[in-house]
Amino acid sequence: MADDQNNIRTGELENESETPHFDALFAQYSTSDGTFGTEHLGSLLVDMGFNASPKVIDRALDDMDPNATGEIAKLTFLEWFEENADDIDDAPAAPTQSSLLASRTQQQEEAYSELQSAMLDAKKQRQQAENDAQLLANRLTHLRAEDARAQKRIEEAKRRAREIEAIKKRNEDKQRVKQEALEQMQRDIKAQREYNNAVQSLSRERRNQVIAEYTSHRAQIVQDARAERKTNLNQIKQQRREIDRGWRSVRRRFETRKDALYVSGRLRKRATRRSCSKKHVTNWLRSTRSDCCPRRRSTAWRRRSRADCEAESDAGATARSLRRA
Repeated sequence: MADDQNNIRTGELENESETPHFDALFAQYSTSDGTFGTEHLGSLLVDMGFNASPKVIDRALDDMDPNATGEIAKLTFLEWFEENADDIDDAPAAPTQSSLLASRTQQQEEAYSELQSAMLDAKKQRQQAENDAQLLANRLTHLRAEDARAQKRIEEAKRRAREIEAIKKRNEDKQRVKQEALEQMQRDIKAQREYNNAVQSLSRERRNQVIAEYTSHRAQIVQDARAERKTNLNQIKQQRREIDRGWRSVRRRFETRKDALYVSGRLRKRATRRSCSKKHVTNWLRSTRSDCCPRRRSTAWRRRSRADCEAESDAGATARSLRRA
C-alpha cells in the first residue's frame, strides 16, 4: 500500500510539477528512478544556496538514508529539507565593498563582478529553492490530506465491505436455517403422511373387520330371529290347534247340553202348556162363576199371571246357566 501511494505521489509530482527550478537542479544529479546519490548531497545544497557543514550533511544522511543504500529519493529529500531548512548554514557572506576597493585590480574587479554575479544567482536560486520548498511543503500537506482522505475512504470501504460480508453471512445463515427448517418440515410432513396412511390403512382394516363382524352378527341375528319366529309360529299354531280342540270339545259339550236343554225345554213347555190349559179351563170356570164379583175375578187373573212369570223366569235362568257353561 505504501509503495503504491509513493508511486502515485511520484507520478503526480512528475505530471504536475510546481517547482521547476528545483527540478532543474535535481535533474543534474538524479537517476532514471527519481533518486540521486548521497555523494551529491553537498553539491545539491550548494547549488540551492546553502553552505552545509559536514556535520549537517552527516546528520542529513542519517535521516534520509538510514540503511546506507547510497540513494536518496526526491520526495524524501524534500520532506527533510522542509523540516531542517532553518538548521542549514547559509553561504559565507560577501566581502565588504570598501576592502575590495582598496585592493582590487582589473582582474580582481572582474573576478569580484563574476563572484558577485554568482552570489546573486546563488541567492536567487536559494530564494527560488525556498519558494520551491514551500510549494513542495504545501503540495506535501495537500498530498497528506489527500492520503488521509483516501485512507479514510479505504477504511470506510473496508468497513462497508465488512458490514456487507457480515450481512451476507447473516443472510446465508438465515437462508441455511430457513432451508433446514423447510427440510425438517418436509420430513415431518412426510412422516405425518406415512403415519396418516398407516392409520388410515389400520382404520380401514378395522372398519372392514367391524363391518364383516356386524354383517355376520346381523346375519346371525336375522337367522336367530327367523328361527325364533318359526318356533313361535309353530308354538302359536300348536296353541291354536289346542285352543281349537278345546273350543271344539266345549262346543260339542255345549251343543250336547243345548240339545238336552232343548229337549227338556220342549218337555217343560209341553207340560206347561198342558198345565196352562188345565188352569185356563179352571180359571174360566171360576170366572164364569164369579162374574157377579169383580174382585174375585181380578185375583184369579193375578194368580194366573204370576204362575206364567215364574215359569218364564225358570226358563231364562236355565238358558243363562247354559251360556256360562
